Amino acid sequence: MKLNKKYNIWNRHNITTFNVILWLFFFVILLFIFSDYPIQKIDIIYTISYLITLVPPVILGLYYFIPKLLKKEKNVLFVICVLVTTLFFSFLNISFHNILIDFLFPDYFFISYLKNSETVLLFITAVFLAIFVKLAEDWIYFNQKEKAALQLELSVLKNQINPHFLFNALNVLYSLSISKKEETTQAILQLSNILRYGIYETENEKIPLSKEIELIKNYIDFEKNRSVLNAKINFEHAIEKDQKIPPMLLLPLIENAFKHGIKSGIKNPFVIINLVEKNNRLSFHISNNFLEKNHTDKYSGIGIQNVKQQLEILFPNQYTLEIIQKDTDYTVILKIEL
Repeated sequence: MKLNKKYNIWNRHNITTFNVILWLFFFVILLFIFSDYPIQKIDIIYTISYLITLVPPVILGLYYFIPKLLKKEKNVLFVICVLVTTLFFSFLNISFHNILIDFLFPDYFFISYLKNSETVLLFITAVFLAIFVKLAEDWIYFNQKEKAALQLELSVLKNQINPHFLFNALNVLYSLSISKKEETTQAILQLSNILRYGIYETENEKIPLSKEIELIKNYIDFEKNRSVLNAKINFEHAIEKDQKIPPMLLLPLIENAFKHGIKSGIKNPFVIINLVEKNNRLSFHISNNFLEKNHTDKYSGIGIQNVKQQLEILFPNQYTLEIIQKDTDYTVILKIEL
């Protein structure tokens, strides 16, 4: 099964890489704040020691409070816990950092670069900046994962369409061969063109509407090979500009009309198809009649459900699909904002 390369996703959060980049960034910023140029060894020692005091509130925020509170939608409690934790460790920094660093490095004379209020503000900024970066990474990962899942689902749906169509097509050829009709050779050629389309065009995410129209024409000609007498089959189309749509999106609806309509055994069967593209809107209307005793819930089986799922993935909140059954008439109206 082919998965489009553009939807390949990153691996899940890499703790090592993420933290190396994050703390290197913080180190550079703090070194810039604490240093008088040129940078000296004492500046690096002070910056590293200060950075260490930032580690506990940042790590707690990223790897405890986000999964335990924020992702469980306990937003207020999350903010309170992060603030309390950050304030606690900033006060520890204010109270003990300079004392401890003087004790560990007695040969150096360290000067506090920040006021107490500035230390608190720096801690709050650093912690919430780290949380923001982590959430941004999660958001990117989630969206790429969702796109990959949708692409995979579309591949599955397309793979359902082809065998479903092939099964119906083989029935047509079987019927022709039983009757020993001369049209069998022509039907095989028509089927070959349709399958060629299914093999090559479905590799593309979207194809010009004109190509889809050609597919529909070929399919109708193919189905006419075993249409009953007095069957009325009409396909009208008008496109303002050659917009692109997903390949074989409409074919399952047409298959259903032939399978459950013309082939149902009803007298004077008809399939009326109308396709219009205007003002970036695609309107597709298909109607057929059917023999009521042969009409079952299977009417809305693989074909209809497949189209619904594809529409929901590809055109969320951009389409309407209306199915109308009145007596022995069945109509499907699909409108898509392209």
